[in-house]
Amino acid sequence: MLQKLEISNFRGIKKGSLELSPLTILLGPNNSGKSAILEALFLIPNPVRSVPYVLRMEAEPNQRSSYNRALDAVSFLHESLEYRGYAFLPFNYTAKSSEISCIEGRLKYRLRFLMEGDQIFLSTNAHIENTQMRKFNGVDVPVFGCFYSGWGNIDVRYERPWMKNTLLVSSDLTRLGFAYLRSNWTKIANSRVLKTVAKDSALLSADKYTDFTLEPFLGQKLELQAYFKNGKRIRLGDIGEGIKNYIVIRMLYETTAPDTLLWDDIESHLNPRILLHLANWFGDLIEKKKQVVISTHSLEAARIMAGINEEESSIYMTSLDNNRLRTKRLTVNDLENLEKSGIDARASEALLF
Repeated sequence: MLQKLEISNFRGIKKGSLELSPLTILLGPNNSGKSAILEALFLIPNPVRSVPYVLRMEAEPNQRSSYNRALDAVSFLHESLEYRGYAFLPFNYTAKSSEISCIEGRLKYRLRFLMEGDQIFLSTNAHIENTQMRKFNGVDVPVFGCFYSGWGNIDVRYERPWMKNTLLVSSDLTRLGFAYLRSNWTKIANSRVLKTVAKDSALLSADKYTDFTLEPFLGQKLELQAYFKNGKRIRLGDIGEGIKNYIVIRMLYETTAPDTLLWDDIESHLNPRILLHLANWFGDLIEKKKQVVISTHSLEAARIMAGINEEESSIYMTSLDNNRLRTKRLTVNDLENLEKSGIDARASEALLF
């Protein structure tokens, strides 16, 4: 299990650390470091490893290139207007070195992003093959990859995870998950994943799905479709947003079986019934020695998640003070009292720090 995360000069966090539990719940307003924590945990097993997201980009006229690295998925989350790239990684866009460290058992893994001009070099203390030595500030550092802060090719020497794998999920990444499922459908369809997810999701909807298929829609392109017992079908994209996101996320999880699930804004499009179902699923994962880290703005969502798994949970209110991460540990009773007071989680930060 991942036990502690340490961050230095990464995204909006200049310095910070966090103790992790089997279920860790990050609660707080926008710009309080929650997403940066999840992205750090997603990148540290190796930011250039393959993940179950496919990002298709225009490379040259009439050509499209596909990218499925963890770094690309995180970059997708930071796209705005015409910006595309990785310049968001170093603190304040200018830090010369960003570092993410994670303790797993007796080992402490470290990932560093080292900036030199418009290039970003990757370094780790993990014992991996095919590194090359490069001098930074007069010190020789082992490097296993290099890329430009703007969008471009990545020179990679090592692509496998060097520690337990993590998977970041969110409603914003669902579209990339669709593309992955479509691209790997034969392998997925020949596993037990589809029927398992169909049976599970049928508990949450009046529509009783029995399977999922990849078929032409109205005689045109292939589409992911939910299959009913009576033979009818509906495009997955036409299902309600909450159920659709849950189905795609469950498919991705069951297909890749990560050691740690990271879920950003877990309450997005999900009603209390689905949240309660998720809380029970997380309990099953914890029994199997898996780990879950989630973020939320909702006191209700945090209370539901922690209430089912109280002994295995840590709840933190997060805040940034001059870009330094602050955390305050809460109990389920604290959450209930805040709810009774009618205080919004996005406003409770000022009361707790």
